[in-house]
Amino acid sequence: MLHNRKNPSLVSRAYLYSAIAKLEGAELFYFTPGEVNLKNKTINGLYYHQGKWLNKRFPFPDVVINSVSFSLSWQKQIENALKKTIPFTSYPVGSKNFVYEKLKKSSELKKHVIPYQLLNKKEDLISFLNTHSEVIVKPTRSHHGNNVVKIAKVGKRYLLTKDRETKELSEKELGDLVFTTDFKQLVQKYISSKLPTGEPFDFRIHLQKNRKGIWTVTYIVPRIGNKKAVITNLSQGSQMIKYDVFMDLYFGPKSNELQNKINDFASSFGDLFDSLYPYKFDELGVDVGLDENHNIWIYEVNWRPGHVFIEVFTGFNTVNYAIFLATQKLLSERKNK
Repeated sequence: MLHNRKNPSLVSRAYLYSAIAKLEGAELFYFTPGEVNLKNKTINGLYYHQGKWLNKRFPFPDVVINSVSFSLSWQKQIENALKKTIPFTSYPVGSKNFVYEKLKKSSELKKHVIPYQLLNKKEDLISFLNTHSEVIVKPTRSHHGNNVVKIAKVGKRYLLTKDRETKELSEKELGDLVFTTDFKQLVQKYISSKLPTGEPFDFRIHLQKNRKGIWTVTYIVPRIGNKKAVITNLSQGSQMIKYDVFMDLYFGPKSNELQNKINDFASSFGDLFDSLYPYKFDELGVDVGLDENHNIWIYEVNWRPGHVFIEVFTGFNTVNYAIFLATQKLLSERKNK
């Protein structure tokens, strides 16, 4: 397990993965880039034994669970050097607009892509609003729904909602406010995924590969936001509810039909998404909405979805997929001998 924190006791998944690895017949050690000796192909790592993390020099592993991204150039260099000979479990999906462009190349997935456009100038936003009277503006790279705003065109005025507060603006005021940021943004048609009571909702679909390298649906969880909220991210105060309870409660006689529709989408998504990239993913978090006509729309695809609430469940798949990659590597080496 490769991480940026030197102390694995501060990383909850480190102990969990170590325990699961032992149960699954594998050995896990924890390390940071600074402990790698590229010349000797050894790593000064830490392994868990009888209540303690102990030091030991290990040979290069069969597979690396890469849990974080590195910012320093020397760390990236070591990571890239390891990737040349050792399979890594996780790979980035890219920015939001990059992902949308990838999705549009799939005949099956493109119908679920919400109309969008990159924002380069004020005119781009106004033009898009003339076509779609309600839109979402968000950074091409962001986490937890930060800096996401909703804009509605009403006559010659614009209503901008951010952090549950709405302002009425002129065209000039709108442009000045939206384009004060120093990060790239895109505009996207607003999808009205709302309950009859007015609250916005979406579904987080968590996908992982198992010990056979096959995509499995770890869970599907509905998230309900505040009536005044723009998004339904948990970090913004949204609430989770059990999938079948939610569907029965709000969709009644159509519950089974819609669950089957969402389940089919979830089951097919992983393989379709994999086919769009030059490398394979280990887990994905797919956020989707359901409009008034019960069409499925993709909001975002995340390559390291948070799962603090279900780490024990996700941990089994994480470790077992790592074992799958290690086994595949071993079989490949045997064939080439």
